Amino acid sequence: MPRQKEKGRPPERTRFCPGVRPFIIGGRMSISQRRDGRWMVKYKPHGERAWRQKTFVDEQTARAWEAEFLAESTAEEERLTLGEVVMLYYRSHPESHPRTKRNVVYFLAGHDADGKHVPGVGEFLRDKFADALTRQDLERMREGFRSRGTGNNTINKYQAYLHAILAWAVDQELISRNPWRDYKRLRVQRHLCMTTLEDFRRVYAFLPAHLQWAFKTAFALALRPGQVELFSLTWDAFDWRRSFVHVRQGKTGLIKTVIPPAMYMEEAAQRYAVDRGAGIHLVCHRHGRRIISYKDAWASACKKAGVKMRPYDVRHLSASEMLARGADLASVAAQMGHSSVTTTGNTYAHVTAGGQARAAALMPVLDAEKVLF
Repeated sequence: MPRQKEKGRPPERTRFCPGVRPFIIGGRMSISQRRDGRWMVKYKPHGERAWRQKTFVDEQTARAWEAEFLAESTAEEERLTLGEVVMLYYRSHPESHPRTKRNVVYFLAGHDADGKHVPGVGEFLRDKFADALTRQDLERMREGFRSRGTGNNTINKYQAYLHAILAWAVDQELISRNPWRDYKRLRVQRHLCMTTLEDFRRVYAFLPAHLQWAFKTAFALALRPGQVELFSLTWDAFDWRRSFVHVRQGKTGLIKTVIPPAMYMEEAAQRYAVDRGAGIHLVCHRHGRRIISYKDAWASACKKAGVKMRPYDVRHLSASEMLARGADLASVAAQMGHSSVTTTGNTYAHVTAGGQARAAALMPVLDAEKVLF
């Protein structure tokens, strides 16, 4: 049987007063008066598809609630998501290294491989409001990396990327606060480079000719081995008149200016003359082609030399040898591209063989009478 309508009770379906038009606001809200005299506000919350409604005794109360709702909705619509902040950051920083930018984009949006979408570790963060990220979001990001076998060093790197982008957004008044400002990075067991110059010479002897020149360049310019710095270096980075080399760093995207050893610059000038005639722009190459793979050749050379050494240890060795020969921390920091001498001192000073003994020998003698000649 059809449901009977109770006496004195308004019908369940909204019936508007004749001649009273509902007020439509921005396509997301309407105000109208019902036949029983009450006022109804129909609205659609931000991000939702379904309409909702609230009923009020009088028009004044309905409009007061409407004004409050619109104020909150407008403020929410103006808030930026993390994905939007990242997009604005890289638009404002065209000098950022392409690989760093690509890594951050893959982190937030994933990528396609073999016709399938590979989700990014931080894809769940992309559509969250940038100023509302929580500690739980950070821990979920870390766990996502750990599930893929990623170490703390890489996890810290991505945390640092987001921290820098959020700090920039606060500075530009795009967001009200940096929600990850006070969260510390994970502890990382620092790799102590105990490799000596003699170890490097032994490995160097077993490298193919194109990699001998490449790692001689890495050592002379204190470069990070790999595609971003060493194997992307071009001859136009060399200032032959002033004997400088300008290198865009892969870690920060900033330009560092290196003064190479004179003997290296002499050999580089000879190679440049040959490469220029052949139309080759890369400093390190294999018969004019870009060096893509080198780790197998490096591992083979280490095995033949009987030395355990990582390619990155060449950069460490460059710094420690400069310090061992009396270079001051500020100069070595400039060669390495460090923004702070503290980084240089903490990372490299401890591996300087005999450094402390030489420092002790430089101390003046206070009690001159007791000095034995």
